[in-house]
Amino acid sequence: MIIVVTDPSRPGVRSGNHSTVRRWSVLLRQLGCRIQIHRVRDHPRTPVPAGDVLLALHAGHSHRAICEWKKRDRSLPVVVALSGTDLHLQLPSGGAPARRVLESLEQADHLVSLYRGAVDSLPAKIRSSWAGRVHFVPQSARPLPSGRKPLKTRFRLLVVGFLRRVKDPLLPLEALRWLPDRIADGRRLEVVHLGGIEEPKYRRLATQAMRREPRWRWLGAVSAARVRSELARSDLLIHPSLDEGGANIISEALVAEIPILSSDAPGNLGLLGASHPGIFSRQDARQLAQLVLRFSEDARFRKQLLQHSKKLGKSHLQQVEIGAWRRLLAKLK
Repeated sequence: MIIVVTDPSRPGVRSGNHSTVRRWSVLLRQLGCRIQIHRVRDHPRTPVPAGDVLLALHAGHSHRAICEWKKRDRSLPVVVALSGTDLHLQLPSGGAPARRVLESLEQADHLVSLYRGAVDSLPAKIRSSWAGRVHFVPQSARPLPSGRKPLKTRFRLLVVGFLRRVKDPLLPLEALRWLPDRIADGRRLEVVHLGGIEEPKYRRLATQAMRREPRWRWLGAVSAARVRSELARSDLLIHPSLDEGGANIISEALVAEIPILSSDAPGNLGLLGASHPGIFSRQDARQLAQLVLRFSEDARFRKQLLQHSKKLGKSHLQQVEIGAWRRLLAKLK
């Protein structure tokens, strides 16, 4: 089976979308598929390669490729993987972006959800038509080779993601207003942010923030290996996004058994569960600070968060994702 996978990431950008496409390609090849990657934002007019199945990441960004595919041969299936951009930005915005998402969904044969409950964000009249054709495919990660090794002299809060409005990247910086320089065990507290710039104003804001607050450090875009290395050395992952479609970094942290504090964005709740003890309200820096303090002072709370990551991490191992893809491929043959 030849699967054409659309990659909606921007040229030259190490994004979560690009990581997802790379991982899917590896896993689907393990299942005996041949993979063709079609980068929809490099050269939008480039024809979609021929194949047996189109796997489209992002209904909106892959709209042209989906239409071209179905125009070429309506019998060849399209699988659309719903993204946070589709569900929480383009659909609610109305106009042309919403229309592209809806047209892509109308032509799709199956949907892939990257977190449980994603289809609940679709309009009711569309949602009812997808019964039995929505497939939850968890994003997987590999365990850390040497396990966790938190720093002995610093209490590190790690944030991973592009500096863009929807990620609310400066919320942990704001939370530092309510946090001490040192935690109860004497370690210095710091926030380290990994991720490139998607909206130019954040370069200026990040530079100014580092001058003003030495406990907050932005290290820019780094390799996947560096992200995993920093995860291993951190005490907590903080994921403050306003909207989310199922973040890769949450899966990485769960498999790495890193405790997580996360905003209540739908995609985060879909991965962690509404009962996750480390959830804070979006844009609430003070509530985030309170959870950080509680984690640093309350051994029982630390154990709760750690056990939650260990438990959920088992469902994000590679063999689980491979099993989900195997079941979906069986429906396409």
